[in-house]
Amino acid sequence: MSHEVVLTRRDEEILQSLSVRVRLLTLKQIAGHWWCGNKRATDDARRRLAHLVTVGYLTRPRVLAAPLPDLSHPILRWSPGQPEPDAGAIAWQLQSRWTQGPRLEFVYLATAAATRIFGGKARGYLKQEFHATHDLGVSQMYLDLRSRSPKLAETWIGEDILAPYRRRQKLPDAILATRPDAQPLVVLEFGGAYDKRRVQAFHNDCRDRGLPYELW
Repeated sequence: MSHEVVLTRRDEEILQSLSVRVRLLTLKQIAGHWWCGNKRATDDARRRLAHLVTVGYLTRPRVLAAPLPDLSHPILRWSPGQPEPDAGAIAWQLQSRWTQGPRLEFVYLATAAATRIFGGKARGYLKQEFHATHDLGVSQMYLDLRSRSPKLAETWIGEDILAPYRRRQKLPDAILATRPDAQPLVVLEFGGAYDKRRVQAFHNDCRDRGLPYELW
C-alpha cells in the first residue's frame, strides 16, 4: 500500500463504520448515505470506493443477498414495564415483508489495513456469507440511526465487538452503550424473518435482564 494515500473525512467515516460498526455495506447504501443529494451519487461513490479497494482499505466481494424490505422504523419498540408483545403477530410482520428472493450483489468490507487505523475486527472477508442479508439489514439500521442522530450512532456497538463481553448470554446484533461491558441504553436486533419462537426468545432475554429493545 502506498504511504501517500490521503483519506478524506468521508473516507474515514466509511472505513470506520465498516471497521468498527457493521460488517458490510452495498454501493446503494454508501451512496445514499454519504453522497446524499448528489445527482451523480452512485457514479461518484463507485469511483471513490474503487480507489479505496485499490489502495487496500476495502474489499469488494460478491454475496448472495435478498433485497431489504422497508427499514424506516422498527417493527417493535419495547421497554420494561410495557405489556408483553404478541410474538406471533410480530413474527407475521417480519416474515410477510420479504417479497423478493436472494440475488448476487457486490458489497464492501473493511480490510485489516483499515482496522489497524480505526480498530475493530474486520479482515476483508465474511466468516458466514449466508448471513449477508441479515448483516445488510443490521447495516441499514445503523445508517438510519446515523442519519437521525450522529452522536447517538457513536454509541453503536456491533456484534463482533460485543461478543467477548457476552459469554453465556444471548448475543444481539448491536447495543447502544458507552462501552461493550456497560449496561445497554437499548438492545438492537434485526428480526429478518424470525418465527414466533425466536421473537419470544429475544423478548424474554431482554425482559429478564430489564433491557429496552428495538426489533427491526
